[in-house]
Amino acid sequence: MISEERKTKLSKQANFIAEEFSSDHVTQLDDIAAFEDIEVYYDHYEDAFDGMLVCDESGNFHIHLNIDRGNTPHSRRGRFTFAHELSHYFIEEHREPLRLGKVAPHGSLHDFEHNDEVEDEADYFASCLLMPTKLFRAVPTGRAFSLGTIIKLSDSFQTSVLSTVIRFAEIGTHIICGVFSEKNIMKWFVKSNDFPDWAFRTKVHKPLPPTTVAGEFFTKIDAKYTDVENIDQDDWFYSKWTVNSQWHEQCYYSDSFGYVVSLIWFD
Repeated sequence: MISEERKTKLSKQANFIAEEFSSDHVTQLDDIAAFEDIEVYYDHYEDAFDGMLVCDESGNFHIHLNIDRGNTPHSRRGRFTFAHELSHYFIEEHREPLRLGKVAPHGSLHDFEHNDEVEDEADYFASCLLMPTKLFRAVPTGRAFSLGTIIKLSDSFQTSVLSTVIRFAEIGTHIICGVFSEKNIMKWFVKSNDFPDWAFRTKVHKPLPPTTVAGEFFTKIDAKYTDVENIDQDDWFYSKWTVNSQWHEQCYYSDSFGYVVSLIWFD
């Protein structure tokens, strides 16, 4: 868990860089790498890693991006991996041990469940680099929230739905909860700071509650609901009080990677 003080420091640094190298909301990662004299290579590394930052004997830095895991130059997955490796470079506590040979280069893998402070910091910095606070909040998304809000932001910043949901939960204009699942198993979740601090009717690595929209998708035939669905707060949570607003759930289905993102919010 990254402390709020540490998040503030990382965010300020990433936001400054992003605003210097942004064009129509899109952070120009190639321009950043070129400015820092970092060589970037897209190549085939099978399943070894998504990305890797390397420092050679002359003190020059290189970023390797694995095409075999979908990290192509213009893919959103590739952009996040590129930003993640740039984050290792810009965060001094990550860069200097590598430059001095105190740590060996290690490949990064896309895994939002990892419990590694260094990788957590790089993920957070990458999110801020791709979606700087000022520009993120300036995108007109309308007053009503839905998956369409996330899609619009995702398209504006050329970021994945997953990373956009995480960023929106932190700095977005609506209180939300996002649940990420695969094969009817809850993998992890994110909540806005002001979202009710209630326990789920499940746990990470356990099956989804059967009455939720995502739960029905995995357990029933022809139950792939894509519209905004009205739900009860007790479908997902052991609620401690009544929120006098209508609750909603809407799901994003990633057919290519096999996961489901459940967005939960109230009016």
